[in-house]
Amino acid sequence: MQGNKLYVGNLSYSVTDEQLEKLFSNHGQVKSANVIGNKGFGFV
Repeated sequence: MQGNKLYVGNLSYSVTDEQLEKLFSNHGQVKSANVIGNKGFGFV
């Protein structure tokens, strides 16, 4: 399976990588979750 990343926008600046991963893990295996600094977005 080819790797894919999902853009997630409009995040609170206080959201952590761990919180983002936990949120999306309800929908399947999450290989990585990264919030981009204090920009309000990330990738799963």
